[in-house]
This record gives sequence, C-alpha cells and structure tokens, in this order.
Amino acid sequence: MVLVRRQGASYRYGHYENGHHFPCCGNARDSSRVDDIQNQIALYLFQQNIERQVSWDIRDDLSDGLHVAFCGTGSPLPDPGRGGACTAVIADGRVFLFDAGEGAAESLALMGIAPSNVEAVFLTHFHSDHINGLGALALQHVFRGNVTGPLAVYGGPGVERVVSGFNEAFAQDHSYCVAHHGEDAAPAAGFELAAMPIAAPDSGLGTVLIDGDITISVFNVHHESVSPAYGYRISDGQRSVVISGDTAYSPNLVAAAAGADLLVHEALAPKLVDRLRETALRHGNDGLAIVMTDIPSYHASPADVVRAANESGVRALALTHLIPGLPGSFFDDLFLDGAADDFAGDFWITKDGDVISILANQEYSYLQTR
Repeated sequence: MVLVRRQGASYRYGHYENGHHFPCCGNARDSSRVDDIQNQIALYLFQQNIERQVSWDIRDDLSDGLHVAFCGTGSPLPDPGRGGACTAVIADGRVFLFDAGEGAAESLALMGIAPSNVEAVFLTHFHSDHINGLGALALQHVFRGNVTGPLAVYGGPGVERVVSGFNEAFAQDHSYCVAHHGEDAAPAAGFELAAMPIAAPDSGLGTVLIDGDITISVFNVHHESVSPAYGYRISDGQRSVVISGDTAYSPNLVAAAAGADLLVHEALAPKLVDRLRETALRHGNDGLAIVMTDIPSYHASPADVVRAANESGVRALALTHLIPGLPGSFFDDLFLDGAADDFAGDFWITKDGDVISILANQEYSYLQTR
C-alpha cells in the first residue's frame, strides 16, 4: 500500500500492480466521502493535540513532592533523542531551571512545563551546550504566558557577559515581535534576560536563594580548565536534590551532596568514548580524536559517579548529560560497565521527558512524559 497524489492535490491510498495504480476506493463520490471522513478525523485529532499543547500543565499531574524533570540529557555529540543540558526542578509548584542547552524551551513545552512558568535559570558553567538555548527560552518565556519582566539567570563570574550577548543577539528579533504583536502580547521587557552573578565558596555550600521552604545552594566542582564550574543543591524543607553540573570526581560535590534524596550527575563512558576516538582516527578526523582523548579527564565515569554517591550517602542516583549518547535502553548496561552493581539505592539512566519525584512519604516515582 502506498500514498499517492491524485488530481486535485489530495492524497489517496492504493496499490501498484504490473506498473498500474489501482485506487483503494471506487468512484469519485466514494473518494470524496473518504476524504471528508479523513479530514474530520484529522481535525479532531489536531484539536486534541493543540488543546494539550496550550492547556497542559504537568504540575496538575504531580503528587506532593520534589520533582526533577529531565528536559535535556544529551551532550554536544549528535543524539537525535536527547537535547542539550537542561534539568528543571519543581518545588512547591515553582519551576527552577538548571542549564538551558539547545532545545530547552521546546523540550520543556513538550513536557507540560510552560517556559513562562520558569522563575529563574541557574547556570552550572558557560560551555555552549549548557547555555545555547537561552535565546529561545527568553522568547518562549513571553509567548507562553503573561510575562512582563526579565528572566533571571544566575551564574558565576562572567554571567553578565553571557546574558548581555544573548540579549544583544536576539534584540532585533525581539523588536520584530513587539512590532508584529504589540506591547500587550509581546512586552519588550519580557524578552530580556537579567544577569544575577553568584560566587560559590572554595569549599562547602553557598546560599543563592531562600524563599519560604525553598533553599538553593551552590558549590564548586572540578571541570578543569573551566572556571567557574558549579553544582547546586535544592531543598524544599523536607527533601533535597543535588545537581552536579559537569565535573570529574569531586570531593567538594561529595560533601555538598551529603544525605541528599537524589543526586543528578553527569556521566561519561570511557570505553565507548575511546571507541569514538579510534573510529575518528581511522576516518582521518584528528580533531574529533583529540577531543575524545581529552574529555575523560574532566568528566565522571559511571564508576566515579557511584563512588561519589556512596561516599555522600545519597538515597538515589540519576545519570544525565550522557557521553556518548545512547540510541536506546538496550545500551544502558554497556554504558554503565557494571558500575550500577555497586550502588544499593534507586538508579536511573535518564532520557529527555523523564520526571523523577521524591514523594511526601520519601518514596520515588518515575514518569515518562514522551
């Protein structure tokens, strides 16, 4: 069965036999009736889809708890199923975003998290794959809600330059939006990003935000030669999540994550990266081979992550920012290389669209939104 164009620019199903096409339906009247039914079904399904796009708020589906939404679990290496670094934490119904890699805004929307509901972005560091979704996020921040002010972007020394650059790069597009749609629909101030510089202490935790029961703290990690490079600890007064950012094994992270309910940690599989290096050399791609040689020194292997999790006493562990990307869960064991056997708690290799919740009874739930 094939889909073929018939006169009038609509499409009909049929089959070919000995070089001739035989329509699936009889005369033109039958074909028109089928077209009408197909279009009615298509319009109904389209309406259901846009209803969900416009109205769905994942917070309505979540029980009481602290929730971590994985809106980007990939790396700079090509991976059709994973976007750039992006993790959202939902605490007391409030949404905080940690890094905004390529596709962050789109991924959030597909998960039922309107970019307009993001209260602030916290950058772990300024590698491009952790920040290159900021421009689109600022745009969607306006058009998916009634936002009239800038979006706060927290980061280490240099965040002012990053934010200023995005504001300048997108200024022309923002002016078009205001001209097209007017200030009521597209207030100019809503497109802006506002830099919020923070500094982590050399060791231990530094407080970034305290608002009611919510506390967000920052700490230094080891991602040489990148500086600053931060991780974050988020607490709602009852539960806590630690986000590693990009780092090799870090004693400072171990201390900062002590007793956390969930550690969200990046991971690099050394044997698979070495396969990439060898393949790149064989095909004459010396630049990629050099990168694959260098990156294991400033990322954590699954064994490093499990070591940090065990030393900090965290209850559960989730891997993200996977290097290299995995085509599917079939490859999870190959990526882990036995490391998961040494961790007794709950353990996930995350995918874009996953949500892990720490519930009021201290149990975990796992949801796939895609």
